[in-house]
Amino acid sequence: MESYIQRSMTSEVARVQQHVAQTHTATMLEIGTSLLNQTAEQTRKLTDVEAQVLNQTSRLETQLLENSLSTTKLEEQLLQQTNEIHTLQSRNNVLETRVLAMESKHQAELEGMRTEKETLQRLVSRQSHTIEDLEKSLRATTSNASLLQRQQQQLLESVQKLVRLGSPGEASPAPLRPEERPFQDCAQTRRAGFNASGVYTLHVANMTEPRKAFCDMETDRGGWTVIQRRANGSVNFQRKWKDYRQGFGDPAGEYWLGNEAVHLLTSQASYALRVELLDWEGNQAYAHYETFQLGSERHLYRITLKGYRGTAGRQSGMVLQGTSFSTRDSDNDNCLCKCAQMLSGGWWFDACGLSNLNGIYYPAKHNVRKLNGIRWHHFQGPSYSLKGTRMMIRPSDF
Repeated sequence: MESYIQRSMTSEVARVQQHVAQTHTATMLEIGTSLLNQTAEQTRKLTDVEAQVLNQTSRLETQLLENSLSTTKLEEQLLQQTNEIHTLQSRNNVLETRVLAMESKHQAELEGMRTEKETLQRLVSRQSHTIEDLEKSLRATTSNASLLQRQQQQLLESVQKLVRLGSPGEASPAPLRPEERPFQDCAQTRRAGFNASGVYTLHVANMTEPRKAFCDMETDRGGWTVIQRRANGSVNFQRKWKDYRQGFGDPAGEYWLGNEAVHLLTSQASYALRVELLDWEGNQAYAHYETFQLGSERHLYRITLKGYRGTAGRQSGMVLQGTSFSTRDSDNDNCLCKCAQMLSGGWWFDACGLSNLNGIYYPAKHNVRKLNGIRWHHFQGPSYSLKGTRMMIRPSDF
């Protein structure tokens, strides 16, 4: 019985152990299956992550390649620009060298010009003194010539009186006509006893031919040689340098005596200038200058005026310090605008100035707001074109 129990217990123990073993195996299988499932899930997830990493890596590699290409291109551009900069620097160095050479050359030329200018200034100074001495000698000679002419005239009159006294039965010789006497200006003509205003023939020293001019023998004791007259627009004053040098027009009407003749007259003695103005309303004015002189053509007929007085404004309408004469074909003014072309005529314009008596002649009612007309600023304003003008000269000691 005891052995049966023992066998039964052993069998039960074996069965229990088998059951336990089966249960343990099943449990282990379940655990293993679960672990395999988890491992598979993890593996799938890792695979997805790896795929994403691979994709991201591929994109990064693509971007890196693109950036590498861009960098290479930028490096090439930078290299090209660097080469261009080097080229420009080389050219700049060449230009700087040339500029320095040119500056040195110009500096040397400027120094040479300064030296030449100083030499010319010394030469001009010496020549000016020589010219002054010659002018003094010329004035003295002119005075002597005038004295000799008066003495000759007195001697001629004395001879005529003696002839009349010695030959009472014979007719008295006719007096010489004005054109037969060597008068240089109207003042000499007036002193010789010719009192009528009109056109006379003048024999200006150093001129090859005599010159006809209108002599005013009435205004302020007379003896005036008229060098310019405007009255009706019958003569064109829009002339070139040559015309103004030689003179033009009709001495009995409108005319310009000529710069060369005026220069030769005023360089022999001291002359005065009288300018007469007439507007379209009948108002008259005058400007008197105690000293008037015109330089030679070599000095561009430069005008010199001193001692203004008169009724044509409280101050002079012409520049007293001296300006050069200008025409449309010889611009000698102090303005870039070329006054003779803009304002017309020939005149001492300076910087276009306050006057121009040789401008365009505008008739009545068309004479206002005309900057290129016959102007005298201090008489009727800068844009009023006058009706008539006269410029006349005579020796200051008349």
